[in-house]
Amino acid sequence: MPELSAHDFFRMGEIPEGAALTGKELQAAFWQIKKMQRESQQQQAFWKSVNDSLSDAYKKLASFQKELASSREALRQANEQLEEKVRERTAELTDKLAKIEEQQQTIRALFAPVIQVWDRILVLPIVGGLDARRASEMMGSLLEAVVNTQSTFVVLDLTGVDDVDAETADHLVRVSRAAGLLGTTCLLSGLSPRVASALISLDIALGEILSFGKLQAALQFAQRRLSKPTGLHT
Repeated sequence: MPELSAHDFFRMGEIPEGAALTGKELQAAFWQIKKMQRESQQQQAFWKSVNDSLSDAYKKLASFQKELASSREALRQANEQLEEKVRERTAELTDKLAKIEEQQQTIRALFAPVIQVWDRILVLPIVGGLDARRASEMMGSLLEAVVNTQSTFVVLDLTGVDDVDAETADHLVRVSRAAGLLGTTCLLSGLSPRVASALISLDIALGEILSFGKLQAALQFAQRRLSKPTGLHT
């Protein structure tokens, strides 16, 4: 029976029939096998640790993905709620702005009411001073009424005006000229002594605008001119 060394024993694919190992070689082979078993156990422990770590990492990743999906859903719902609140707030503000604009239009109409007292005769009562914005709105309302009613006379009644400055007087002249371009004659009424003195001191050229102390006198003048057979009102 041939004897094999431990070295030959591990290199052979098969053990020859009848082969035997010597005592020393068998002892060396035994410890070699033990070493290989320990190394194998260590490797198994290492890979088990790796697998455990990977498994733990996968669990953490799955938990993170779940939390991320939950956070995304919560964020989506929060965005929807925010958008709904923005829409509600926008609608509320739009409604308030519309009401404010309606109120402003009402106030402007009250501050510059164009009144048709008779056929082809309008009266525009003016209360307080005239700034550029109010004068523009007043002129727009007056010219629109002149066109709609085909009026021949417009009486600018200053009964509610306590005093005039250069800006107010200039606006009055501009309103009169604008009405004149539409073939309408402007008359001034309700001039108090104080207003008349202010116009003189300001050296305001009212042009051909006729003025009357009372509104009634201006209306009577307009009626007389309209009642003429020729229809002339110059």
